[in-house]
Amino acid sequence: MFVDGPKAKFFGSSAFILLAAAIAAPASGQSVLLRMNPDEGLVSRYVMNMEMHLDSPMMSSDKPFMTGAIYTTQTVIGTEGEVVEYRVVTDSANIQTPAMPMAQGQIPDQTGQTQTVKIDTRGRVVDMADEGASPEVQELMGRIGGVGLELPEKEVSPGDTWTATIDFGAPGLPGGGTVSMQIEMTYTLTDVSTAAGTRLATITFTGPVVMSGEGSGMGMDATGTASGSLVVDVAKGRLADTDMTMSLDMNAGGMAMSMNQTMKTTLIS
Repeated sequence: MFVDGPKAKFFGSSAFILLAAAIAAPASGQSVLLRMNPDEGLVSRYVMNMEMHLDSPMMSSDKPFMTGAIYTTQTVIGTEGEVVEYRVVTDSANIQTPAMPMAQGQIPDQTGQTQTVKIDTRGRVVDMADEGASPEVQELMGRIGGVGLELPEKEVSPGDTWTATIDFGAPGLPGGGTVSMQIEMTYTLTDVSTAAGTRLATITFTGPVVMSGEGSGMGMDATGTASGSLVVDVAKGRLADTDMTMSLDMNAGGMAMSMNQTMKTTLIS
């Protein structure tokens, strides 16, 4: 059927608008397969800024219990199937204890420490080894480390969510022992954008945290939440930025305390 006159103009205008909308549609409307699959030899430099507040009957202060800025260089040294191996070197670390100045001298120097980490392409840690790190440094790194990551199994589009149970052990209370932590994480892909030839996927996450363990002859349990966001460089298969907050209410040997911690990691180059 041939359409002419005002109707022809209407249909023509509508078609033009739809075509323009399709051309102008942002990358955020596209599906994407999120993977940690960088090329061998890729070097990434990061800075991680952290701040921890601790409130307990033995110590109550408006000042942070611990602050720090840690610079690291991460190099992809090999790949095998779905597993990527990284060497992570601590270039410099400035850890301060404003609320407890007398503890400053007990902070071990991490500069020059090296870790070899194996991570699968969905971001899950397969193996981690400290090369020459003292037990004190390993404990400190465990205390200020991240909460883990698990990318979705299939392609996702903005608005899609997925869940993962993250389990890991960490150093316990001073004097030894271990702490187990479990987080029921819910992830949401919020945006996929393209700028200057780089495709970035932004993900938010949140979930309840449960911890239990013992150290120095006393038990400890805690509950709380972890939340934040992360940005994946889709083209290079690496993390660009992460921003995480964790809040915990703890009970150690019958003593109640609370902890609030923030960590922000930024890709420098």
